[in-house]
Amino acid sequence: MQFQRRDLSKSVFRMATAACVAGLAWLFMAGPLSGEEYVTRDFTVTRGTETLGVRVFSPPEQRLAKQPWMLLNFATDRQTSLTGAPYNMAVEAFVKAGHRAASFDLPAHGERVDARGSGIDGMCARFLAGEDPFVQFAADGRAVIDALIERGEATADRIVVAGTSRAGYCSLRLAAAEPRVKAVAAFAPVTDWRVLREFAAVRERNDIAELALEHFRQDLAGKSIYIAIGNHDLRVGTDACARFVMKLAEVEGTAEGKSRLQFLIVDDSEGHSLDNRWRDRGSQFLLDATSRR
Repeated sequence: MQFQRRDLSKSVFRMATAACVAGLAWLFMAGPLSGEEYVTRDFTVTRGTETLGVRVFSPPEQRLAKQPWMLLNFATDRQTSLTGAPYNMAVEAFVKAGHRAASFDLPAHGERVDARGSGIDGMCARFLAGEDPFVQFAADGRAVIDALIERGEATADRIVVAGTSRAGYCSLRLAAAEPRVKAVAAFAPVTDWRVLREFAAVRERNDIAELALEHFRQDLAGKSIYIAIGNHDLRVGTDACARFVMKLAEVEGTAEGKSRLQFLIVDDSEGHSLDNRWRDRGSQFLLDATSRR
């Protein structure tokens, strides 16, 4: 990946890479999936004292690719991740291409909400209580991948991951922890929890600083990664995201092999949003990864 280096203290800057400007191949959807285009299967995975619900979308047998890939897609809870627009655009792309998609609830979301709260507040409360939800998510992901392979619905070398915002962070953490994940797309991802208001009261703590994705860059280096974010995203921090990518690019610059990192800072997505064409681009990036074996 090649950058023009600029002053990271500026809140807004643009970064271009050869991959960003070469041959845009948009994947425009004809519409949402119809009931005839996929079948739904649910199963559970038991980890310790918790039972984790998993949902899988698969094309009918006659439309299944000869060597189907598995997309793990995340937003909040599993149903939103698989059917909620625009978070499910990669799901639609994969199922229409003959591949499978699956999801499970993030910690403190969906069926996993408890007395410690829900959403990002719940994640923060769990972390402060000594139960790291991000380590837990990576372990959940490994267990679900194991189960999908055992069930014959996934193959170890044909797995990709996508996530939005908080789930973009989780997806990158899973990719860092799990070598079976071949590619990841993160849409407007959290990269440093100190930026978020839910962590404001504890942002000076060292253990919160250590959650920043730059501390996991060694395990992410060399993977196929797509990241897109608006140029003035104050919710998760465009600057924080750019700093992480620069740190990751520095590691890749000293390693052997070709960088497969695409990073887009876009000027058509206000606040903490992302225009659908950049989600299309990320979906196509993941589909392209299925042919880069």
